[in-house]
Amino acid sequence: MWYDVLHVVDTLSRFPFLQGDSQLREMVDTITAQADEQGLYTASSMYRAWKGWSFADKKSPSAWLTFLVLRIVKRIQPTN
Repeated sequence: MWYDVLHVVDTLSRFPFLQGDSQLREMVDTITAQADEQGLYTASSMYRAWKGWSFADKKSPSAWLTFLVLRIVKRIQPTN
């Protein structure tokens, strides 16, 4: 298993009791700061086994990575 910040945050964001955690928020901020002007995300590294998939393309935005980040952001939004 490759433990990068995206996968760690994706897992931790599933636990409601962690959603207000400052360390989780800091990791989310680190991820969301990497969006391009259109709010899309491009891989900054790739695992060679996934070469050829959009989420492993370091030159073009990935719909899958963008979806993952937006899902995380939605999960940690405070509910009223």
